[in-house]
Amino acid sequence: MTKQRFGMVLPITLLAYFLILMDNSIIFTSATEIGQSLDFSSSTLSWVSNAYTLTFGGFLLLSSRLSDLLGRKRIFLIGLTIFGLSSLLIG
Repeated sequence: MTKQRFGMVLPITLLAYFLILMDNSIIFTSATEIGQSLDFSSSTLSWVSNAYTLTFGGFLLLSSRLSDLLGRKRIFLIGLTIFGLSSLLIG
């Protein structure tokens, strides 16, 4: 049982990392299009990626504290579900 449960850690971690990489690549790839459509200067456009990074980091801190209180597995699955669904809806 322990070996079977341990075997699921790598695929779940890779899925979470894939979602993070996908969202980062979308932000960086679409930066020029966002800047052109919203008429942003280059310094204003840099704040688009900064806002994403700061928001992501803030939620990482919040989720780490919640995982201390409520359990790592539960918070990880809730966060992964919210992150995946929001990425799907935004995409």
